[in-house]
Amino acid sequence: MKALIESFEKISAKYQARREHFVTVIEHFKSKGYQDLYQKCNRRLEEADALLKSLTHELVTMQGRVDKAAAKSQVKAFKRAYRELHELTKPSWRQWLEAVVVALALALVLRNFLFGLYHVPTGSAEPNILVGDRIWGNKMAYYISPVHRGDLVIFDNPKFEYDKSNKFYELWQRYIGFPVPLLGLGTGPDNWVKRVIAVPGDTIEGRVEEGKTVIYLNGKKLKEPYVNTFPLMRVRRTKGLIPWANIGPLSVPQFLHYEYREPSPKYTYDPSKSLAQQPYYAIDEEDVVRRPDTLEPDLDYAFTPAYKYHDMGCYDIFGPYVIPDDCYWVMGDSRKNSEDSRWWGFLNKDRIHGRASFVIYSIDSEEAFWLFDLIKHPIDFWTRHVRWNRFFKGLNGQKASYE
Repeated sequence: MKALIESFEKISAKYQARREHFVTVIEHFKSKGYQDLYQKCNRRLEEADALLKSLTHELVTMQGRVDKAAAKSQVKAFKRAYRELHELTKPSWRQWLEAVVVALALALVLRNFLFGLYHVPTGSAEPNILVGDRIWGNKMAYYISPVHRGDLVIFDNPKFEYDKSNKFYELWQRYIGFPVPLLGLGTGPDNWVKRVIAVPGDTIEGRVEEGKTVIYLNGKKLKEPYVNTFPLMRVRRTKGLIPWANIGPLSVPQFLHYEYREPSPKYTYDPSKSLAQQPYYAIDEEDVVRRPDTLEPDLDYAFTPAYKYHDMGCYDIFGPYVIPDDCYWVMGDSRKNSEDSRWWGFLNKDRIHGRASFVIYSIDSEEAFWLFDLIKHPIDFWTRHVRWNRFFKGLNGQKASYE
């Protein structure tokens, strides 16, 4: 009973200290004609006053010589009436501020620990994932199961270096990501999507056999059905809306500046179909980049080796490497258009934060904001640029096998 009395005295002190404020706000509701709110608050005030009087008599005056269960129920009711009065009489600005803070905190938790929504800016995973896909990333997948070969994993740019001069700066980059230069807060890493080819303990090796690139896993040649077999065509694409770098004294933000993307991106091209019938991208004749000597499209063919600059060797010849603990070997499905473990080595487990589950929706666009392309292509946007057949398309369905 002593604990119950102390609990009552604590909430009673809070209520009595704020009662005058409650009355003032309730009268304000009445004067402004907020009848529903006024009546609701007034009922709670009357209920709280009655409970205060009753409990003061039973718990303080009579020193707890009452039915403990009944008194406990009344104390709970008193606390509930106080909390409701406290919430109902808050200023509108404070209610909005608290709602925004709660929403942002909830979004932060969902984004970093449960799921993520990702815009795909490059074609390194074509034709399974295309530029302009919006992907649902499952961040809970690896809480309960390990990373498997064949998974399409989402991870932070492995070459990105966090600002470790201050722990808060590092956490900001890791979990928030957008820059606030005035406060010294930098941008976070880009998110990449690649396929896991080898897991800890595996031996991975890249070879060129009969002029074609092949992968050996644990001494056996891999058969990879997910690898892009189509050639890549270089295509001119524009980004942004405003063609000027400045408007008067004001600089146009980079994401709004209209310009050709450089270098021109390489897109998957199906030679068996005309440009008008391409299944992955809407390609116009005037946008095709052609070789200056032959005027033929500039194509890059699948399974041909990629060589380093200055004759330093071939990226597709590597290993054999044994994958260390907590590391993975990842590669893009479009091997001719992917900067992956062949370039920068093993992917550390702490960079992985989810598995690509499915495409939510897909728009053939280089823009982060598809509204820009709707403005630039108002006539054929819904028929040529929106890829209706990719909405809710599942990923991670294909697995490698040994030849």
